[in-house]
Amino acid sequence: MFDLTGKVALVTGAGRGVGAGIARALSGQGATVAVNDFFPERAQAMTRELQERSAPALAVAFDATDAEAVKAGVARIDEQLGGVDILVANVGTLPHGQTVTRFLDMVPEEWPQHINNNLYSTLHCVHAVSPGMVERGWGRIIAISSDAGRVGHMGSSIYGAAKAGMIGLMRTLAKEFGGAGITANSIALGLINTVPEEYSRGKEKHYATGRIGTPEDVGAAVVYLASIEAAWVSGHCLVVNGASHGG
Repeated sequence: MFDLTGKVALVTGAGRGVGAGIARALSGQGATVAVNDFFPERAQAMTRELQERSAPALAVAFDATDAEAVKAGVARIDEQLGGVDILVANVGTLPHGQTVTRFLDMVPEEWPQHINNNLYSTLHCVHAVSPGMVERGWGRIIAISSDAGRVGHMGSSIYGAAKAGMIGLMRTLAKEFGGAGITANSIALGLINTVPEEYSRGKEKHYATGRIGTPEDVGAAVVYLASIEAAWVSGHCLVVNGASHGG
């Protein structure tokens, strides 16, 4: 089960953290992975890691908030690997990181960077890869969202709004693309151990499983939703949060 041999997956923000875990998981199931990151050196390092395991991979560095850069990156993937079968829209945090800030402590000029980096990056990538999926009659679109967008987190208002938008987008795309053999789902994550220690220290007590999540936890969930076996799962928000006591 869950064999992805012959499928091409584009994972945005795959140079480190959750994205790297997703890339490793998809590659481990046989997919050819196009490794995207804002920073070329991160994309190249992750690609080398996969290739050292004899797994086919391609580094494709671009800014997912730039529509033209996304189109050019997808065109390169199409040319070198064939069309994208699996899109994992994982870009979420800002390239240089982000902080937890209450809504009234933010200024409106700060809002667009969160909306662009989460929601618009997903829109651009879906818009670039979905025509090929429709033409081939098969595709998987997976948006990495957050409990910040599902139940809300203190200090993550605009980020949470964008993450909620991703969940809503997948629900609509599931209906629009369902007849073309394409599924669209989101994954709402709890706290993952890739965040700075000052944000994660002591937080395991908030989870029934007694720990916070790992990139491997996320990668396994993505593999399922990307699989042939998940063909009847679409428009769903899969909660991967260790049974958070917050919901």
